[in-house]
Amino acid sequence: MTSAQDPRPYPYLPDLQAQTVTGYLEELEAESVRGLERGGLVRVLRRVSSPNLREWAKLRGTVLLAPAVRAKIRQILKQGGDLRLNLGSGPVKIPGWIGLDGIGMRADLAWDLRRGVPFPENSVRAVFLEHVLEHFSFADGLALLTDCRRVLVPGGIIRVGVPDFGRYLESYAGDRRFVEDLRPRRPTTLLAVAEVALHHGHRSVWDAETLERVLTDAGFTEARQRPFGDSDLVPPPDSSYREPETVYAEARKPG
Repeated sequence: MTSAQDPRPYPYLPDLQAQTVTGYLEELEAESVRGLERGGLVRVLRRVSSPNLREWAKLRGTVLLAPAVRAKIRQILKQGGDLRLNLGSGPVKIPGWIGLDGIGMRADLAWDLRRGVPFPENSVRAVFLEHVLEHFSFADGLALLTDCRRVLVPGGIIRVGVPDFGRYLESYAGDRRFVEDLRPRRPTTLLAVAEVALHHGHRSVWDAETLERVLTDAGFTEARQRPFGDSDLVPPPDSSYREPETVYAEARKPG
């Protein structure tokens, strides 16, 4: 079973061409601040403002929209039905799911996930996080998952996908083929592995064992690794372009 074939909505696992470490770091930095294609005005703003300033503005704008977002959520709840939340959705639209992300990410609801999940207790059937947890520290990630449990109905499903750092380490210690296939032409293989831990705004690293343990510690049951496209959620929400480097796990709220 596979998900819809999503086009790549933003640069992902860039194929860098630099021969020197200095050139490599310059290319990686350029990739990290390039962002989504938004038109001429945004390109001008990117040239005259720093990434930190733009990030501050996005976060501030997201916070200012919170009252309007909460009002919109009240309307969504009045409509009833099975609610499914795609947290940290970015611009990816999954039919039947409500996307939440910061302002400017084209999500259905602009929301800062550091403030938790803005839905009431026992109101949501499913929660999906794909390449989101690695942007949180382990402590903050555990807190977010615990809040996901709060909003889920008893027996509700959470599915989480993160970069499989454990597989990167196994490849690095082995034949290195997996690393070199996914992140080719880096000056050294170690620098390619380090990208998973130190770049892209990542603050934590994961493998299947850690993901299952954190889900269990967040209060979920039946936490276990699930292959890409193998899910109790129909159809599975996994993004096809994420498949090569992602480990998924699924769990349920005790019911």
